[in-house]
Amino acid sequence: MLAIALFALAVRLLIREAHQITWDEFVRGLTGVPASQIVIAAFLIALNYGLLIAYDILALRYVARSLPLRRIALVSISGFSLGNNLGTLLAAAPIRFRFYSQWGLPAGQIVALISVVGLTFWSGWWFLGGLVLIWVPIQLPPDVTLPFATQTLGVVLISLAILYSLVCFLWRKPWPIGELHLRPPRPGLMFVQASVAAVDLLISATALYLVLPGDSVVPFAQVLAAYLVAIGVAMMTQVPGGLGVLEVILLTLLKGTVGDTVLASVLIFRVLYYWLPLLAGMIALVGYEIFSGAVAAREASGIVIDPERSVGPERSVEAGRKSVAGGKSDSPGKSVSAEDGDSGGLGDQEILLPEFQDDNKPADG
Repeated sequence: MLAIALFALAVRLLIREAHQITWDEFVRGLTGVPASQIVIAAFLIALNYGLLIAYDILALRYVARSLPLRRIALVSISGFSLGNNLGTLLAAAPIRFRFYSQWGLPAGQIVALISVVGLTFWSGWWFLGGLVLIWVPIQLPPDVTLPFATQTLGVVLISLAILYSLVCFLWRKPWPIGELHLRPPRPGLMFVQASVAAVDLLISATALYLVLPGDSVVPFAQVLAAYLVAIGVAMMTQVPGGLGVLEVILLTLLKGTVGDTVLASVLIFRVLYYWLPLLAGMIALVGYEIFSGAVAAREASGIVIDPERSVGPERSVEAGRKSVAGGKSDSPGKSVSAEDGDSGGLGDQEILLPEFQDDNKPADG
């Protein structure tokens, strides 16, 4: 309900701002961006979505699991492309839960993994946002008043970043969350988290900078600061895709230097960063479902028509007993995914490393 209310408020403010922009200014903003800059921005956004795979790789490292890169890329790109438009709760989290549970991860590990993915973004936003807003404070329009300056916001963000670093360095006691007992990420993982998220934000801010009109004179640092504020607020509101929220904040913070044509630039950025990847993610998901369905149907057909795989009741019972007997493990410390036997020797399924919540790293041996 809060997200709906914030979305309605953002749309109302955006409509009010749009009424102050003439149609000629809007068209000039759309046509004033050189085609070469749009192409470079699209390339950077594609590169950025490739970098987002590192979010899931780091989260899998935290829970001490490994999967083939093609699987991680599928769930990461589809999760981010749909999640950026539909929201974390409606798309990103369900997609990750569905795929990772299908590939053998228990629910507890998936919850921890999703939490680390989110923590990766916020850690990078704290570090980069704090530094940028301290050194490049945003000059707010006269009609916008806040109880504190943007430089103060930068101090708050960098304080959160330092606090997070201290927790990762000093706190090793597990935090009980339901049946999970999670430790903070180790310092090495924490630094990689913040670095990946910071580069992610820098690339996307550069893409926004490139789609500004060619005749606009605005420092990149100011665009970066405005983008960091806008994306952070949009994420906190949980409005799907930050729709309306991102636009009204960028329009408010950049209109004074870029001009009214900034609305057209933000629309171009919305198409490049949100809508086109959404289409690609949906195509990837549909393609995977069709392919996996065809494989399942082929395997089912093979079981029915292959006489060598057909067994009588007696042989079925005997085979089942042998399977149960062979499935017992002499090592109580490890359990194996139920799909290991179907991996075909390709390494698609991995041994589940236990007690990840107490160590967060693979056990020796």
